[in-house]
Amino acid sequence: MNTHNLPVVETRFRVRFCETDQMGVVHHAAYITWFEEGRSAFTRAIGYPYAQLEAEGLSLAVAEVHARYHRPARYDEEVVVRVRLDEFQSRGMTFSYEIRRAGDDALLVTGSTKHISVDRAGCVKRIPDPVRDRLLAGIAWLP
Repeated sequence: MNTHNLPVVETRFRVRFCETDQMGVVHHAAYITWFEEGRSAFTRAIGYPYAQLEAEGLSLAVAEVHARYHRPARYDEEVVVRVRLDEFQSRGMTFSYEIRRAGDDALLVTGSTKHISVDRAGCVKRIPDPVRDRLLAGIAWLP
């Protein structure tokens, strides 16, 4: 399923000191954590928090991560993480991300993550129809 026309979910927060180097610039790995924060906000926004997916036996293992760094973020700046579901398939999904500085809307990082559905034993499995239907129904109701 191609989902390019679906809305974006945003989350905001301030850069924490522990995410920066000696010069107050955000370390490159922190952005990957921010992708995860954005995904969590996305699942909450559609009414199906990731913790609930996990409790129902579905895990979405990260299979790929891509990040392109445009500008650095710095300590105490407010950032906005924008997340969109780009692709939804029988065994996985792909999210895209855009991280911007809230103050001037400067583009900081773009990226994507690909996730594979696995069971509790770590074996790849089809996303169960009821879970798929609930995810897609939640996405359809995003503002």
